[in-house]
Amino acid sequence: MAGPESLDAKERRAKMKMTRMKVSDLEIDPSLQPKPDPEWTRLAKAALQGELPVYFAAIPLILCVPFDLDYRPDLHPVGRQAIHQFVEAAKLRESNSLIVYPRGKWFVISDHYIDLFAALEGRPDFLTCFILGKPDNDVIHDLQGPVALQDVPRFFGLA
Repeated sequence: MAGPESLDAKERRAKMKMTRMKVSDLEIDPSLQPKPDPEWTRLAKAALQGELPVYFAAIPLILCVPFDLDYRPDLHPVGRQAIHQFVEAAKLRESNSLIVYPRGKWFVISDHYIDLFAALEGRPDFLTCFILGKPDNDVIHDLQGPVALQDVPRFFGLA
């Protein structure tokens, strides 16, 4: 059984106001939303359906590029705060692996911009990544896989 609610918790709850609204009425600040990447979407669907193998490796940070080169979450206060939180989590070794796909010798990041910008601040030599498709690159380290199909949804936060 839970104990009595603290005074601080009561004050916080009293300040919060809940409003019900339709999801369709929500608006997303366009400066916080990168352009959609149809190639990432296609590859992610294929990986989730077992049609594309997924690998795991340490990729040099210098080879990781964003899909949307104009998206700058670091220039928005909310994005800046999120990046700071990811930098702090990385210091505590609580960072997540990114999902990328190979494009020539590069690895495109389409869904983890905040993680990428945090890495650009912290400047690690390598990023741990799940790779959609078999990479053809001799500078990545510790290539593993393909990973088991039943594990793939977890990498996308679906399990």
